[in-house]
Amino acid sequence: MADLAWFPMYPNDFLVSTATMTPVQGWAYTQLLMYAWTNGGIPDDHAACAALTRCLLTEADWAVIRSRFTPMGSPMATLSHPRMERERVKAREKHNTASESGKRGAEARWGSRNGVANGNANGVANADAMAITTTTTTTDIQPPIAPPSKGGSRLRREKFNKRNDPNWVPF
Repeated sequence: MADLAWFPMYPNDFLVSTATMTPVQGWAYTQLLMYAWTNGGIPDDHAACAALTRCLLTEADWAVIRSRFTPMGSPMATLSHPRMERERVKAREKHNTASESGKRGAEARWGSRNGVANGNANGVANADAMAITTTTTTTDIQPPIAPPSKGGSRLRREKFNKRNDPNWVPF
């Protein structure tokens, strides 16, 4: 079940749906949602869920949280979250679509044409040369200072000369 390492989170929906929960209930519910995403469900057991969330869940806390999950109908006593399962289907479809697109792109770039390889995936393509862009970064702390204008004041010229003098220290 852990084939998708991420799950969609809709903060507005989550905040509205947990607005009436206590902080302990909200935390435990969040932990159980993450556990359900990773493992395909949660155990239908108060003590097991309390251990998973590392919270002291009262019977009332468990009742509030348990009401958000539904039985999965499997031989094991497992609960699922209906909205999460709908989101899982959408996420898996999105993942599969992206994976297929990537495979088609790789085949187009690195696959063979007329029986001749188009390149080496670990080297340089045999096709047209690709443009290479380089970026340079300056690490100079002080921004460049424009030289004083001809009509500038003597003070400004002195300040400019001091800042460009490598022996001058500002403090």
